[in-house]
Amino acid sequence: MVPHDQKLFAPDFVRGSALLEGAFRFARVAYREAGRPGEAKLRHSVEVARLLHEAGFEEEVVAAGLLHDVVEATASQLSQVAERFGSRTAALVEAMTEDDRIESYEERKAEHRARVTAHGSRAAAIYAADKLAKMPHLRADPGSASERQLAHYQQTVEALSAGHPDLPFLGDLERELAALAVQRRDRIPDRGQAIPAH
Repeated sequence: MVPHDQKLFAPDFVRGSALLEGAFRFARVAYREAGRPGEAKLRHSVEVARLLHEAGFEEEVVAAGLLHDVVEATASQLSQVAERFGSRTAALVEAMTEDDRIESYEERKAEHRARVTAHGSRAAAIYAADKLAKMPHLRADPGSASERQLAHYQQTVEALSAGHPDLPFLGDLERELAALAVQRRDRIPDRGQAIPAH
C-alpha cells in the first residue's frame, strides 16, 4: 500500500526551487502521521501557497504558506522550521500559529488576528489566503461553518482591510463570504445542483 504522503506529488509551482521543494517535502512528511486528515491539511496548504505564488509573493512567503499549519497541527517544532528554512520563513510560520493556551475560541481568534495584522503585510497575506482557500469547501457545504467561524472570517476581513488595505485576496474573500451568507440564508443549493421541488 502506498503511504498517503507519497500520493501527493510536488505541485508545478514548487519545482525548481530548493526552498519550495524542501518546504513541500517537510510539510508532506509532517502530515503523514495524520493519514487522510493530514492529506487534506497538506492539500489546503498547497492551495494557500499557490494563491501566494500566483499573487507574486517571494519564495519565503510561499514557503511559509506551505508550512503555515505544521507547528499548530503536527509534532513539528518552530526551531526545525527555522533551521531548515531560515528565520524569516519561521517568523511567518510563528505568526500563523495560534496560541493554544487561550481556551476561548473568540479570544484565541481575536489574539491571532491582532498578532497577524501587527506582524506585517506578508503574514497578513498568508492569513487571508488561508481563509480564501477554505471558501470552496464552505460554499459547497454552506451548513458546515458555524456562526462563530463566519464571524471570525468577517472580523478577519475587517481587521486586515484596516491594517493592510492594499492586500490581495481581501476583495475575493469578502465576495465569497457575502455569497456564502446568501446561500446560508436562503438555503440555495450550490450551483450545478438541482433545486428540490416543493
